[in-house]
Amino acid sequence: MEEKKRVLEMLKAGAIGVEEAMDLLAALEGTRPEPRPPARLLKVRVEGEEKGRPLRIQVNLPLALASLVESFLPEEAKLTLGRQGVNLKDLLALLKEGVPEGKLVEVEAEEEDGPVRILVEVV
Repeated sequence: MEEKKRVLEMLKAGAIGVEEAMDLLAALEGTRPEPRPPARLLKVRVEGEEKGRPLRIQVNLPLALASLVESFLPEEAKLTLGRQGVNLKDLLALLKEGVPEGKLVEVEAEEEDGPVRILVEVV
């Protein structure tokens, strides 16, 4: 029981990732989780307004090309992410290490031009 607690504390402190924590917990229980197929796509959705006009961007990129997503995002979306504490460059760098499938970032913010919604997920 103490070992499981230590794994969870390491996860909480950010010393290990979710996948590593799951593997350690499974090893402690003597079971192995079934391997997941590797994630293949980075999906980015941006909805908002720019100069009074609706703005909608949808980008699907293979994970190998994820570093290009920054070139598709409007400057306001990048600034919104930064104001919400999301460092896009760091996030994209983490993708190279492998991440579990699912939502990485979901932001809903009120900006000068109106509400902005940003969703970044791995599928």
